[in-house]
Amino acid sequence: MDNENEICFWEHISAFDGWNEFERFESWLRNQIMDGDADEIPVLKSYNEVCKLPEKWFIHRSSGQVWRLVWPEPPSAGLFEKVS
Repeated sequence: MDNENEICFWEHISAFDGWNEFERFESWLRNQIMDGDADEIPVLKSYNEVCKLPEKWFIHRSSGQVWRLVWPEPPSAGLFEKVS
């Protein structure tokens, strides 16, 4: 459940512009975890049950929002989005 007192400034990414952008973003997420702003949590329901694209879920600690990171695997360009 989201903490209404805190705002999550993470932004939706509908597609990564190649592996370099994805790897930079993944590094940024690792720094979020190291800084104590986020935690990796188990994936409860895959983004795509048919294709089973690699994915990880993260929780933004102060807001309680859960986000998914889906790896780019053609034809998918990957994504980062809030889990609803």
